[in-house]
Amino acid sequence: MFGTVILCYFCAREFFDPSCSSVYVIDVMLNLGLLKKVLVFFAAVPAVTLYCQDQNSGFIRSIVVRSGIRNYTRSSFLACAVSGFVSLFSGLVIFFGIVSVFCPVKSYEAGGIYDGIAQSVPVLYTLIELSIFSFYCTMWTMVGFALSSVIPNKYVALGSPLIFGYLLEELTDKFPTYLNLYRLSHCSDVFAKSAATDYLYTIGLFLMVIVFSGVMFSYFAGRRNRNEMV
Repeated sequence: MFGTVILCYFCAREFFDPSCSSVYVIDVMLNLGLLKKVLVFFAAVPAVTLYCQDQNSGFIRSIVVRSGIRNYTRSSFLACAVSGFVSLFSGLVIFFGIVSVFCPVKSYEAGGIYDGIAQSVPVLYTLIELSIFSFYCTMWTMVGFALSSVIPNKYVALGSPLIFGYLLEELTDKFPTYLNLYRLSHCSDVFAKSAATDYLYTIGLFLMVIVFSGVMFSYFAGRRNRNEMV
């Protein structure tokens, strides 16, 4: 969380200007390509290697004996997802509060379906933007967590969110907006009917990938545990 705040400060401090809106500063910051990749890594750090540590140390055997593999996989999945989202989202919100000390919160012309919210309730717009971005980073964290059940290596767990995030952003670059991961992560219009519809669709899509990753993790971790118990 604090790492997120510090990183965002060094990346966005050049945009600090009393004449600018803090909403604008956050918007520009989230569009910095390198920062986006590092924040995906920051979301993965808290718990993405949890399974690797338990598996490679052999500690997982004593846990499974006491709680069962199903309870272990569920609790590990939730711990990774929640810690990834909370650490990133809370860090970004704290940074937004810091920016607002130097740059006032003013209406902002965001364009697109969220423009009305950005001009009438700019704080809400920023929270929407930060929550979408945090869910996006958490999605890649869970992909890495799922892959760690196939290859229980901490470097695979930490590196795969960055690799898959980059590759699939490039792969979906020419797709329609509702499947374009880059545009979805930056609050682009999806159906252009209402902000609520677009927001719920975007979050729903990211959650669907997160849940699928959880199912994948549960399957491979369970199969590995059964093979080792034989």
